[in-house]
Amino acid sequence: MILKSYIVEQNVDVLKNYQATLIYGQNNGIKNDIKKKLKDKNENAEIIVFFEDEVLKNKDILYKNIINESLFNKEKIIFIQEASDKIYKEIFESLEKENKNIKIYIFSENLEKKSKLRNLFEKNLKLAIFPCYEDNERTLIAYVNKELKNLNGLSGEIVNLIISNSNMNRVLIQNELKKIKSFFLEKKINKTEILEILNIKSNSNFDEIRDSALNGEKKKINNLLSEIDLQNEDSFFYLNSLNYRVAKLKDIIKISKGNNVKYEDAIENVRPPIFWKDKPIVINQLKKWSLESLTQSAIKISETEMLMKKNSFLRYDVIIKDLIIKLTSRASSISF
Repeated sequence: MILKSYIVEQNVDVLKNYQATLIYGQNNGIKNDIKKKLKDKNENAEIIVFFEDEVLKNKDILYKNIINESLFNKEKIIFIQEASDKIYKEIFESLEKENKNIKIYIFSENLEKKSKLRNLFEKNLKLAIFPCYEDNERTLIAYVNKELKNLNGLSGEIVNLIISNSNMNRVLIQNELKKIKSFFLEKKINKTEILEILNIKSNSNFDEIRDSALNGEKKKINNLLSEIDLQNEDSFFYLNSLNYRVAKLKDIIKISKGNNVKYEDAIENVRPPIFWKDKPIVINQLKKWSLESLTQSAIKISETEMLMKKNSFLRYDVIIKDLIIKLTSRASSISF
């Protein structure tokens, strides 16, 4: 059964009507919101999280968790992260054993129309599926207004500032909203303090590092990395900034090839749009990267994120600096 993401965002309880739900697409911000709402709505349930690689290593792990009810909780929630058709068989076999006290939520990246997982969930009325498409300016304005509706002093200018400073990325916006809600809990929002909270100077500094890395400017990167102090609490902002730019470059190349047009023309059709001041930088980066090398780099960024999430004791700044150096080398035609 195909659902609309905005309907689920408005009322996550609609998912209770289904044995399992498949949530796919590029918008990790929507996925994060859905996960949080599910956890909040099911705070008394036992929550189990599996990643695809865990399922591949232990083929029976899903099935065993479905036939075995929770010892301490009446209900059980199973989250499966980063799923793909590689674990279709394990998911299919698990769904054959229905348990009304257990709900399964599967999160995937983009799934092609021919995906076996996608077809399974689209055609079965007991299963739900919905895509999480990228946000546009209109959806993000509505999102920020809704999240900050209980705070005083919110203006259209501040909303636009939050969105533009986050590169129209909902994950980055979510991080900023947490800081804003905490800081202005008992006082009126004002632009001066918002500028400090958004850490725009630091973000701009990292933008320069990101762009220099993707341009392959090794000497400049060495100087920049020696001068900047990467903050642990902003580590996932840095990764998202890199990932967002790599994804944007891939989109432009696909548009260029698909329509047989130059990069300069393709860049005008990409959505969300690229700011005018960034266009010359993006054009230069496009000349250094192929679609295949960008895909490999996106995988490298994703692997870095997983490493950090699974090992909180590591020095995130060292890991990110290492990633930046590798991206710079790749842009200079030196493989990872």
